[in-house]
Amino acid sequence: MTDNQNQKPKITYPCQWGFKVIGTEEDAVRAAVKACLADCLNDKSGDREYELGFSRVSGEGKYVSLTLNMEVQDEEERNNLFRALADRAEIRMVI
Repeated sequence: MTDNQNQKPKITYPCQWGFKVIGTEEDAVRAAVKACLADCLNDKSGDREYELGFSRVSGEGKYVSLTLNMEVQDEEERNNLFRALADRAEIRMVI
């Protein structure tokens, strides 16, 4: 019997990927995402279109979440974007 729980899912790149980005102020989170994409997308990957949409506000109104959808070229780029987003002070969490 094979234990599939420990296997990584097979992802074919390039592909569309969604990041859930959470912070306390919507405008600040939007600006941080835009700055992060400008910093992270190098000349090889070029300018890419992306969608950055409002997702929801937490029950107590402390946090706002946005969804970033874009094409990622490979696993390294996906992971680098995730880390770069998570490292921004305006962003509290990335899922």
